[in-house]
Amino acid sequence: MLREKHGIIRDDYILLAVVLLLTMLGLVILYSASYLFAMNQPWRFSNARAPLTGNFAACLIMVVLFPVLMILIKIEWLNNGKVIFGIITVTAILNMLPFFPYFQRALHDPGTDVMRWIVLKVGDKELVTFQPSELIKITLPLYLAYILDKNSERLDSFVYGPLPPVVVTAGFCTIVLLQSNFSDAVLIAFISLVICFAAGIRLRWFVLTIALVIPAAFMLINSNARWSQRIDNFINKAEIVSSGRTQIDFSLEAVKSGGFWGKGFGHGTLKTRMPEVHGDFVFASFAEESGFLGVLGYLFLIGFFGFLGYVTAWRSKDRFAQLLAFGLVTPIIVQTLLNIAVVAGIIPVTGVPLPFVSSGGSSMLITLISAALIVNITRRNAILDDMGVHRVR
Repeated sequence: MLREKHGIIRDDYILLAVVLLLTMLGLVILYSASYLFAMNQPWRFSNARAPLTGNFAACLIMVVLFPVLMILIKIEWLNNGKVIFGIITVTAILNMLPFFPYFQRALHDPGTDVMRWIVLKVGDKELVTFQPSELIKITLPLYLAYILDKNSERLDSFVYGPLPPVVVTAGFCTIVLLQSNFSDAVLIAFISLVICFAAGIRLRWFVLTIALVIPAAFMLINSNARWSQRIDNFINKAEIVSSGRTQIDFSLEAVKSGGFWGKGFGHGTLKTRMPEVHGDFVFASFAEESGFLGVLGYLFLIGFFGFLGYVTAWRSKDRFAQLLAFGLVTPIIVQTLLNIAVVAGIIPVTGVPLPFVSSGGSSMLITLISAALIVNITRRNAILDDMGVHRVR
């Protein structure tokens, strides 16, 4: 790849520029999709209802945290059993907090509300909300990179190969399912399978796992009215009066109405008719306003980010860094594809946010932390290349 020799730009600088472009573009897209709603909200960080507030706050945090994760943190420090155990413990504890009334919304309704957020409040006023399941998208790749690197010579054994990833992944998925977050549970399980496959775990264990997971997933869907309703709405092509179906109908209309050039930022009209357009359906607003050309440009940018991330994994000097880079970039790419597939009506509504774009400070913060660690590994590769250190085989 490119190096900062003879005037050629180094890989980590290119990746950093791409991350900055995606972040700034995401803020612009979200503002355009939500400004009519936001105009009616007080511009305060304490106001959780303003769609741009959480993302902007996450960006401000990362102004300080990004350089620390990119430069000061050494990847070797993370490849430590005590560190990994501590991160897993903190992540598990944070994901249990939404079940305690103190951390729930002031007007929490146990019968209808999902328990995905930690809410810090004073009286009835919510100050900060955080979705702890997002943290699993960093914690799980860290653990899998560590354990699969540690047991790299014993992956053929069930005890040292698939068992440790299955236990930790199943634990996280169970907690997330109890939070009534089926889509994130599926995403977490998929991330684990992909990382284990990349690590070289034997195919027979994947066949066995999938044979067990698919029937369990169907049972879970049928046991939850909201999840099964989304599947029914997707399969049934007749007129259905439901918020999920209405969003998809407006989404498809918005994508089609954008044409080749789009209507221009701020000039979309269908976004005002889509409920919560600044959330999972923000890409529909973007497609309407930027058209096919804008969508193509965005896909190129996120695709280039993915390409640089996977090249970073391939060129990493040790197995832990390889698996970590692969495990961090994969959720971002998979979430992007899933979100766009929902907007295009290809798959049922999942609730998966669009990385760098969808409203939600938790998603933006975790995405940027993942990106910072990927840049860190890319920078590490460049430094080791200059030192003449060869890549692990």
